[in-house]
Amino acid sequence: YKNSPQSEIMSGYMLDVSWPLFKENEKILSIIEPKLNLRFSPHEMRNHKSTGSRINASNVYSFSRLGLSDSIEDGASLTIGIDYKKEEKRKENDDKEILDFFEMKLATVIRAQEEENIPTTSTINKKNSNIFGLINYSLSEYISLKYDFSIDNDLRTFEYNSIDAEFTYNNFSTAVKFLEETGSIGKAHIIENTLKYNFDDSNSFEFKTRRNKEINLTEYYDLIYEYKNDCLIAAVEFKKQYYSNNDIKPLEELYFSITIVPLGTFSPEPLIPKSVFNDDFKNMFE
Repeated sequence: YKNSPQSEIMSGYMLDVSWPLFKENEKILSIIEPKLNLRFSPHEMRNHKSTGSRINASNVYSFSRLGLSDSIEDGASLTIGIDYKKEEKRKENDDKEILDFFEMKLATVIRAQEEENIPTTSTINKKNSNIFGLINYSLSEYISLKYDFSIDNDLRTFEYNSIDAEFTYNNFSTAVKFLEETGSIGKAHIIENTLKYNFDDSNSFEFKTRRNKEINLTEYYDLIYEYKNDCLIAAVEFKKQYYSNNDIKPLEELYFSITIVPLGTFSPEPLIPKSVFNDDFKNMFE
């Protein structure tokens, strides 16, 4: 970037082609949709080789799939994929309709030549990118699963795995997420858990935690109590963070926030009942 203001004109061209095919009866609706996405930009993009952008089956067809504000993806590429969706409806007790839902997406990106300025974590800088996939499966009204993955084009190495499982029953719900990154995408191994209980339509309690298996450390846990009605949301949050970094020490904070719809949210500085600070942060309170 230069010290003086500058302006540039960049252009990109994209052609989307899809052919949805339907099959339907009284109980089941099935949709299979082959997709093609051809894009081209004659302009050279800035060097974003080290920018951490990740492509998945949900954003691979988007024009701004890399999420860059100062560049358009350069070169020519062809994205090919297929989406499949199945919906099954059934009734119980003549007054309750349950929707069993299954969805699968697969996509990959092909180039004539490698582009060195495109983020390597996206894998679409290569002639043949990873194969991106997504599976959503609603087993019942209580249980749902989501699996997001990225597999190397040699079909041997899964470089990204994300599994979300959610269980909901009456006023109680829990969600577990497993995340793993390897290879060019990154290096991570994380497990998250969220528990929530709704006492009634206005009051709820929530607990969140995340553990980093890569360094065998619990990163944080949050306790949240929330009151909500048509025009007001009030919450009390207790947050505890753990770190292995020498410059950032474990921290405990107590937050209070209030939201008046539609005016906005007010949250004062956090109250800190017990904390371990580094010297610079501690001096702010002395």
